[in-house]
Amino acid sequence: MVANCDRTCPLSRRMLIAASALAVGYSLSAAAQTANAPAPAAQGQSYSSSASPYEAWLNPDALPGVAYLASPSPNPSPQYGNNPNRYPTYQSSWSHIAFEGGAGFTAPIGNDTHPYEAPGYNVNETWGYNINVGGGWNFTKHFGALLEFTFDKQKIPGATLSTIYNEATLAGVSLSGPLGGNVNTWSFTVDPIYYLPVTHRSGVYVTGGGGFYRKVTNFTEPELEEYCEFYCVEGYESETAAHSSSNQGGFNAGFGLYWKAFGEDSNAKFYAETRYVWVDSPVSSNGDPWGGGTEGLIPVTFGIRF
Repeated sequence: MVANCDRTCPLSRRMLIAASALAVGYSLSAAAQTANAPAPAAQGQSYSSSASPYEAWLNPDALPGVAYLASPSPNPSPQYGNNPNRYPTYQSSWSHIAFEGGAGFTAPIGNDTHPYEAPGYNVNETWGYNINVGGGWNFTKHFGALLEFTFDKQKIPGATLSTIYNEATLAGVSLSGPLGGNVNTWSFTVDPIYYLPVTHRSGVYVTGGGGFYRKVTNFTEPELEEYCEFYCVEGYESETAAHSSSNQGGFNAGFGLYWKAFGEDSNAKFYAETRYVWVDSPVSSNGDPWGGGTEGLIPVTFGIRF
């Protein structure tokens, strides 16, 4: 409480009373500001009770559209589509075109391994080689279809050729020497193919199909020929003594391994495959006694496919 003082009070007492009144007023004002102050900011954050409207306008987070651009979309759209089996949209239609080339060896199977017995039976074959080329369309990264041309060339065993030579001689056929022979089979087939990836750069695939097959059996004999350049010499050259052929349907089925040597995004694949080939060649007739009968082959091929 501040005491009253009239005009009779000394000057020093009046000054003391005025100082006391100022101190009480300052204390009341500080208490009022503390009661109206906001809650303290969380740790690591600062608070300013005197922020001006200009500072709030200059804050980048308060600009229109900034919050939308800064926050990621809840459902972002993939750049190349959601289906990993399909080609990226940046690739052209040329990415769907497929072509291949390969070669390897071919083993006979089935009737082709049975010993030759007499005219009217299938002429057996030995191991040979194959060449394969083709092209088609890749519908997806995993599935496509190919139009393939395949050529298989097999030899005829010497024992079989000797037996046929003796039969021909007994039948009155005049031959100039021992027989040679081979069996050529070529085809045009449509073959779907399905890839099964194991890693990003390698995997397996299955394939198979059918189409047109032509089987040609050739028998040759040596013929004496004269060659003249600066001077003339004589020598023997194989000439066709007889042949038989058939145009039939057939099918093939197989599987293989592939490896993307140029990177996982490349369409080029080195492959190694094996197939079973069956050709429905008719049994020989009396007029065409050699070279007929169904044919079974196991070609093993190595090549590159795009």
